[in-house]
Amino acid sequence: MTADRRDTTVKRGDIKDSVRNALWARTAGRCTICNRRLLGDTRTYMHSVLLAELAHNIGATDGADSPRRAYNTGLVDTESEENLLLLCHDCHKIIDHPEHIDFFPPEKLHEIKQSFERRIEMVTESGGLTRTAAVRVGGQIRGSFALASQREVAETLLGVNYLGLVETQRSGDFTCRIHGSAGGRGFWDAAQQAIDDTLSLVRQAIDSGDVEHISVFAIAPIPLLVYLGWHLDDKTPTRIFQKHRDQFVGWSWADQGDPVEFAVSTTGPTDDAQDVVLVCAVTSEVNPAYFPEGLADAPRIEVRPINVDPHPTLMSHEQSLANFAAKWRSALATAESDYPTAQRWHLIASAPTSVAIEAGRAIMRDSHRPVAVYERSSDGYEGVLAVNE
Repeated sequence: MTADRRDTTVKRGDIKDSVRNALWARTAGRCTICNRRLLGDTRTYMHSVLLAELAHNIGATDGADSPRRAYNTGLVDTESEENLLLLCHDCHKIIDHPEHIDFFPPEKLHEIKQSFERRIEMVTESGGLTRTAAVRVGGQIRGSFALASQREVAETLLGVNYLGLVETQRSGDFTCRIHGSAGGRGFWDAAQQAIDDTLSLVRQAIDSGDVEHISVFAIAPIPLLVYLGWHLDDKTPTRIFQKHRDQFVGWSWADQGDPVEFAVSTTGPTDDAQDVVLVCAVTSEVNPAYFPEGLADAPRIEVRPINVDPHPTLMSHEQSLANFAAKWRSALATAESDYPTAQRWHLIASAPTSVAIEAGRAIMRDSHRPVAVYERSSDGYEGVLAVNE
């Protein structure tokens, strides 16, 4: 043992707790060189035997016997965290042996330390539960208020190995309650404002680094779900959950049977169109006879399921949602390329919540046309809000 290694075994009082704990956390309690577990398997009456030793990259003391001291190019604090490595006794002895110094210059030890700590960080980030922020949106549906409960959200997320952050809005429970009915005065403006306010908090949490993943649980009229999706960009990983009619499934994706595939079809004139109708027929058929005056003869781009009729329980498989999203983006690309003179797109959908949100997410702020979104009433389809204006 060289003079530089005296009293370097990690024990109470050797170094500041903050430095020791930081090194232990960054190495996951393993030797930086050989990956040996440093909290030994041998146990005394009180605790496990600690095998960790602190090694200096550049020796802590002056003199020829201080390992790698000759390589010092101006390091002032040799007890800094950057100059320390957490090693087992055997590796510490090897790197400090006079005959091995040239095999382990400071640059090499520094590279080993950085590489090891990066690997530990990658492994620990990908393990365990994914931390996610739950965005809950609720509103009046068929005369009663509907909102996913915190218990439903927690059970759903745990079922897919997600850890829901539900203590505060800052840490991840973002709840938007949309009051009033769709026919009420000022309803659509007030509802959009409620969504704006909630997602403003989400963006603040994302910008601060508190939120890195979003899980969406929403029940609301289709136009508001499209508006919600339009606000959810692709920069933050987002997973959309859906309330299913089967009470045993709840908000979870059943993923039973084969996923549904979708196709894009185009009808109507292709020259000098000022308006293009985007049709999403998933829950039921969309009847052009109920289109507003002026849209009946407009070109129509429709996304619908292949080899199966639209149905309220069609979207039970999460891959079906991914398939729809891909075809819907293809439909928007067709609208761009085939109708370059169009001034406005018109979105008319019969779709479940997840599909309506995905339809909104695909609308790009900087390149797509303004989109009017329609609500079905007893008299037909009525434009109630617009996105991308």
